Amino acid sequence: MSNYPPQSPWGPHGPQVDVPSTTPNPTIPTPMPDVTSPTAYPASTGYGTSTGYSGGGSGGGGMAAIPALPVGTWVRNFAIGGVVLGGLVGFARGTALHVPSALMGGLVLRFAFAGAAAGAGIPPAIKAFSLAVRAIGWVALAAVLWWIASYLVGGAGWLPRLN
Repeated sequence: MSNYPPQSPWGPHGPQVDVPSTTPNPTIPTPMPDVTSPTAYPASTGYGTSTGYSGGGSGGGGMAAIPALPVGTWVRNFAIGGVVLGGLVGFARGTALHVPSALMGGLVLRFAFAGAAAGAGIPPAIKAFSLAVRAIGWVALAAVLWWIASYLVGGAGWLPRLN
């Protein structure tokens, strides 16, 4: 069958080895996931960075996550828009007031900077407004729940006196 001598370390398909020995695997086998627990599958790791199904958990409630732009991106975009609008307003004002052409560039530049500052302040103001509205909602919910709890424990004797 084989033209190799039996004492040769090489066989027809590579080196000849003794009977394979097995050594125990030092790694612990991973257990099967518990599909009954709500955290069986990890949710997305970043807030607003997932573009697909979050997989459960509190990452999105099973709905497709809408990627959100960071506030810094909005600040930059509004600042650029403010530069353009401020420059145009400065140019229109300089033209309407018959400002000499030597001073027109400074006026346009001042209005462009003012427009950038005003534009950059819009996204944080919107975010602060939304947080304030949310806080008012939580305070209103807490007040309603307090009234319900007060009524249920019998401490609502003051309610009939409101009439």
